[in-house]
Order: sequence, then structure tokens, then C-alpha cells
Amino acid sequence: MKECFIASICVHGVQGGAVYLVDDGFFFRCQKATMEAEYKNLRIPYENIKTIFEGKRVLLIPTTVLETRDGMTYRFLIFNRKKFKRCIQQQLG
Repeated sequence: MKECFIASICVHGVQGGAVYLVDDGFFFRCQKATMEAEYKNLRIPYENIKTIFEGKRVLLIPTTVLETRDGMTYRFLIFNRKKFKRCIQQQLG
């Protein structure tokens, strides 16, 4: 399975990119040259995802917050959130 969603990560402002749900994990890719390396090609295996929930709104759009088992929290603006939630729930079981 591979699903792609237009998305932005909320770190030092809103940084555009894309979220990919593939067989082994969640990926966020951003091509911005000034983006920090840890966020530019963010990979989180599904087994490391603790929770996913709706966060505060940014630009009137609700954010999706992803918490990992190692204590990291990431906030995203994901377009077509309903499909994203359905697809990631299938992967998480």
C-alpha cells in the first residue's frame, strides 16, 4: 500500500511537503532547502506511533498531531484528513 497526501509540518511556521503512508511506516518529505534535516525526510515506523489526534487549528484548518512512543510530537496540516485517518487506522490496526 502507498498513499500520498499533500501536507505541511508545523515547525518554525508551516512547511509544505507530502505525507506518504507505505507498508512499513509514515513518511513526511519536504524539499525546502532551509528545513532542518530531522524534519526534511521524517520517517516513523507504524510500531513507533503512540497516538494520532486532532489538534489546534492553524489557518482555520484542524491539525493532526502524531505522538511517538519515544516522546516526540509532530503537528501536521493534512489535506483530505478523512481519507488519511481511514488509511492510517488500517495500518495501525
